[in-house]
Amino acid sequence: MDLRIITVGKPSRDVHRVFVDEYVKRLRAVWSTEVISVAAERLTQNTNGDEVMRREAERIATKCPAEWPIVALDRCGASTGSAEFSQRMVDWQDSGIRGVTFVIGGALGLAPEFVKSAAHRLSFGPMTLPHDLALVVLTEQLYRAMTIAQGHPYHR
Repeated sequence: MDLRIITVGKPSRDVHRVFVDEYVKRLRAVWSTEVISVAAERLTQNTNGDEVMRREAERIATKCPAEWPIVALDRCGASTGSAEFSQRMVDWQDSGIRGVTFVIGGALGLAPEFVKSAAHRLSFGPMTLPHDLALVVLTEQLYRAMTIAQGHPYHR
C-alpha cells in the first residue's frame, strides 16, 4: 500500500531531517511513503481566510489520487488510539486499495468543504498544532501503526 502525506507550506528542514525523514525511511520497509508540500496561500488585505483555504484546497486536490481515501487532519475529527489506528491501516491494506492520502492544512487549517469531502477526519486532540509538529506526529503514528501490525514491541 502507498501512503501520501500532503502538507500546506514547506516544513522546516530540521523537522524533516531529524524526525520525518527517519520515520518515512522506516515506513518504506512496508508502505511506500512520500511527503508532498503544496504552496501556502498568502493572506492579504484583498483575500479573506475562506479564500485562502479554498485556494490551498485546490492545490491539495491536484495531488490526491482520485481512487485513494483521503484522511483530513482536523481537530474536530475522530480521536483514536494507536492500536485502533493500526487496525484501520491494516483494514485498508487488506481491502486491496492502492493507497491512502493524509492531508495537513496550513496556518488557517483546511477548507471546510475539503474536510467534508474527505473519507475520514483524524484528530490528534482538540489543541491546534503547528503543521510541522502535526507532520512529525503523523509520521510517528504511521510508523507505530506499522510496528503494531507487525507485532513489534515499539508501541508498548
